[in-house]
Amino acid sequence: MQLAFDLDLPAEAAPTVKRARAPNPIVGRRRAEQLSLPGLPPAPIASLFLAIGPDACASAEIDQRIVPAIKGAIASKIGIVPGECRHISMVGFGKFDHVAPAQVDKLDALLRELKAPAFSAIFDRLMTFGPSGAVVMTGVDCVGPLRDFHDRVCDALQLPRHCRNFTPHMTVARAPRIMPELEIPPVSWQVREFQLIHSLRKPYRHVIKARWPLAA
Repeated sequence: MQLAFDLDLPAEAAPTVKRARAPNPIVGRRRAEQLSLPGLPPAPIASLFLAIGPDACASAEIDQRIVPAIKGAIASKIGIVPGECRHISMVGFGKFDHVAPAQVDKLDALLRELKAPAFSAIFDRLMTFGPSGAVVMTGVDCVGPLRDFHDRVCDALQLPRHCRNFTPHMTVARAPRIMPELEIPPVSWQVREFQLIHSLRKPYRHVIKARWPLAA
């Protein structure tokens, strides 16, 4: 679920998405308009979210084994998500054109108290997810540790239960055709940290604003 986290953002960096309503004080309700100047294009808007990503070995395995499986199943042109942008989104905060250090510090004050051990992320399914044509890796019985970690993050952020919808998945490609669900040999890695990511466009890239290591 995409949330608008109250990071005391100035008006020019305010979310352009509807804010989630909740009694919790850290989930904001106010909405501000995106500012623009006459004659100039709008400021770039980019998603801000907490995420974990595959390590280098898992990402190489995706390139060598999973991407060819997608191409074989769809048999049409697909867009591959670059390795450095592959991620499992945990909590989304909205879309912003700027994130100030003070805002990151406010989030860090909550998340640095999170005491969570490193764990294994495992995916064993490929499927099309949602109307956007995203081809994702997911799982059925193997994603319990990801859900458990998501609960820990939500507890640290004091998010209410109705704001905690989470389906563990990682987008690998985008395709114009729906791909039938496929079982794949498991892709796994040890999750040792999570990150605050600002996902920018033109060019598409991820800027890591903060990192939080997990206990060994």
